[in-house]
Amino acid sequence: MRKSLIAILCLGTSAQIYALTLSEYSEKLTQEHPFYSQLSLSEEANQIAHQVSQLLYDWNAQIGINDNYTSSSSLNNARVELSTQKAIEETGGSLSIKHSWNDNGLTQPTSLTSVTYSQPFLQNQGGINTSLSADLANIDLESKQLSLIEQSENFLASKSKKFIDLALAQQKVAIVGENLALSEQQLSIATEKYAQSILSESSLLQEQDNFIRAKQQLLQAEQELDSIKKELASWINVDPQVMVAEFNIFQEQTALDTNTQSLVAGSRAIQQLDFDRQKLQRQLISNQNKLEPSLNLNIGLTSQGSGNGYFDSFSNQNTSFEVGLNFTYAFGNTREQLDIERTENSLAQLDSRRRESETNLAQQINAQISRIDLLQQLTQISLELSLLANDKAAEAQKQYNNAKSQKSNVITAQKNANTAKLSYTQAAANLQKSIIDYFSLSDQLVNTLN
Repeated sequence: MRKSLIAILCLGTSAQIYALTLSEYSEKLTQEHPFYSQLSLSEEANQIAHQVSQLLYDWNAQIGINDNYTSSSSLNNARVELSTQKAIEETGGSLSIKHSWNDNGLTQPTSLTSVTYSQPFLQNQGGINTSLSADLANIDLESKQLSLIEQSENFLASKSKKFIDLALAQQKVAIVGENLALSEQQLSIATEKYAQSILSESSLLQEQDNFIRAKQQLLQAEQELDSIKKELASWINVDPQVMVAEFNIFQEQTALDTNTQSLVAGSRAIQQLDFDRQKLQRQLISNQNKLEPSLNLNIGLTSQGSGNGYFDSFSNQNTSFEVGLNFTYAFGNTREQLDIERTENSLAQLDSRRRESETNLAQQINAQISRIDLLQQLTQISLELSLLANDKAAEAQKQYNNAKSQKSNVITAQKNANTAKLSYTQAAANLQKSIIDYFSLSDQLVNTLN
């Protein structure tokens, strides 16, 4: 009996040719809705910002040309300088290559080429400070990508519930339309009885009132359906006339994951806080390293020569090699100490906020699971009432067939069955939307719809 009732309730939806499933509608949303274009542009902007942060390790070249003429001495001084630098990611060192050519008008032009490399050993060892901005940018990119997924899921949750509203509105129009037909039959019977002086005028007026109210309810239901269809159709750029939902409001949900601790631990909200913690920890490492003395090994190779022209200046090159150590120690380090204290305080605040977020999220998930459990019970009660109303309608029909009851009693029982069916439909829709909220809250909706 229950299966036949569900089949009847779903008939109006399944018969549509252009019906869309929730999964298909979600896919079209990702293709057509401007929200996803914005997400795509945001992701592209994040990638560009990340690439800019990595330019630290690219070659940086400079060129300078100067030509100075002094009229009093009739001397022309020309100078060309080229240089390039590169930070070495693996070691934290820096490589610099310079070349210059100078003609002062008095002596032979000279050329100078030098290659220097500086390697830190204590402060900034391994480039711990130099690479700070790039490392933070790497973490930030992952955090932003996670944020985009979260935005997408929240958007999908909202639109999925609207899709369920469409399926509900479709069912409502069908049920209310059937009630109108039944009211019309009742009015016709009442009119005949009144003409035969079997029914009072007040009873006839009551049936007319019932009929008009049924027409009003159908118009309202159709208006609501039309409004939802237009809204959803505009999101995926289709004709509202073909915007039909193929969704079984009465489908039974598989068992939900009630392991709250696991859901909280893997949630994106907690992962975002973990990314924030990673950034603070990385900042703290750099702050602590700045307390170290600065000890740098500098290695340089220089080649210098002179000649009448630019290329001639490369002749008679004189090469020199230089090795040196630079040591700097700052007394006090008050700023660095304060930076460390501030970062440690931020970490402590973040840990506290994380514990609070875990508690709040666990409570929200548990509350949503409890709500779903309650709605399942209410839906089951509504189903039982609907089945009972159907049985009453069947019994009224049986009594009428045996000439033990009037046709009006059958129609009244059928209308009551429709009212119970509508209540069951509404309860089932509320349950489905609550399940959508659960999947969104527990970060499972994107995977569920795919």
